[in-house]
Amino acid sequence: MKVLAFILSVLIGTALVTGGTVLIATLSPAHSLGLDLLAVFALTVLIFGPLLLGSLTSYWDVRGSEGSRVYFRRFLWIVLGFEALAGVATIAFSVVVGTPIWIAILFIAGGAVLTLIALAVGRALLRHEQANPRPDEPWRPVSRQEVRRKVLIIAVTFVTVFAAGIGVFGVLLSSDSDGASAIGSQIAFAFQFATVSAALASIIVSVPLNRRLRSTVSGDLGTIRKVAKVVLGNKKMELDETELVAAAKYATIIPTVLGFMLSYLTLLYLGLGLQQVRLILEGRDEPFNIGFTVLLIALLAFFIPYYTVRIRRARTYARDHATVLTASYRPS
Repeated sequence: MKVLAFILSVLIGTALVTGGTVLIATLSPAHSLGLDLLAVFALTVLIFGPLLLGSLTSYWDVRGSEGSRVYFRRFLWIVLGFEALAGVATIAFSVVVGTPIWIAILFIAGGAVLTLIALAVGRALLRHEQANPRPDEPWRPVSRQEVRRKVLIIAVTFVTVFAAGIGVFGVLLSSDSDGASAIGSQIAFAFQFATVSAALASIIVSVPLNRRLRSTVSGDLGTIRKVAKVVLGNKKMELDETELVAAAKYATIIPTVLGFMLSYLTLLYLGLGLQQVRLILEGRDEPFNIGFTVLLIALLAFFIPYYTVRIRRARTYARDHATVLTASYRPS
């Protein structure tokens, strides 16, 4: 149920951001690159901020310990603060650019409603899981065969969607008078859908690994945050015996999870970037399309080394604490 809820939330969130971006680009009389990007960024915060809250409250027990409660309160106020700033930015955009004020009202009210819905749905999903408990995914080292199988699923998803897209868009674009243009558009559309589908597959195949991560700390948000700071952030924090074992287990799984997350981001941004490049090549080289393409490249330039460093830190921690796992792990 949670996997379906996550996929639906990502699809709905992406659709809302896309629809809002179209409104901004259509109704903005100035078409200022900086102002349009500010409005899109504010819209993204108002939509994906609530989705982050819903995801957090549905997956983790945010009330199970004092550490969990403290962290969630901090996270909640940070998200609400960003949403407030996004609301101010949306109003400023509407006033400066001269768009209809109902756009700002729609975005801000939508963000507020989404926040309430996300928190309610997230807690309802957690209560449902607690009332109908299922065994946690038991911890075990991630084998090479398991990784290869998951990578194969992503690759098959890409190839299948790409092949299907070639056929579907070939039919839809067959009436184009320019044969070369039609073939180029056909391949571009198919490739774009294939990358986005493979990106979603990257998230789906990592779900069992995330369950295994959660089982290392019995679903407690405070403990997982403490362990993550030690393993990924190189923080010098005192861990008790239970937390030390959890950290060692976490360090063996998280590099694979982060690898699939990086795959998700790369494929998603590649698909979105290809769309912008296609529009630019077709002559719609508006400042927004160019700016959005540059933004995607900049985000990838940040995320690739960011995740690479954390993967390396986790592997180092796992290697240095291998004896902890040897003493605690007994394969079934």
